[in-house]
Amino acid sequence: MSEYDHKNSIAGTLPVLPVDNVAEALRYYTETLNFNELFRQPGEDGVIVNGQVQLEHCNLMFNLNPADAGKNGGGVFFWIRIENKDIDKYYQELSEKNVTIVEEIKDQFWGDRSFTIRDHNGYYLAFNKSL
Repeated sequence: MSEYDHKNSIAGTLPVLPVDNVAEALRYYTETLNFNELFRQPGEDGVIVNGQVQLEHCNLMFNLNPADAGKNGGGVFFWIRIENKDIDKYYQELSEKNVTIVEEIKDQFWGDRSFTIRDHNGYYLAFNKSL
């Protein structure tokens, strides 16, 4: 974990999720979903206002925004393509941590194996791996 370094940020799209507690979101994603924390940014009062996590090549940022966090995920749905993890093992690990599974792991007709969870803020994440 480190402070945000604008010079080393990667070009591309970075989804920013509004949450009412960034530190709790970072904890959930690292401890429960096994993401890596990239950085956290405290505000002047010491409360964490921004944080970023990564799983393989997928990055997500959390922003302290209690007004929008109350929208229970806001209907946002993320596809997270994994390459290096054993998807069945990862699914089992999350199941054992009592993560809310909304779609069981299965082979899809388009050639992926996938499952979908709902995180503690109501966001949906579909983890996918090519067969």
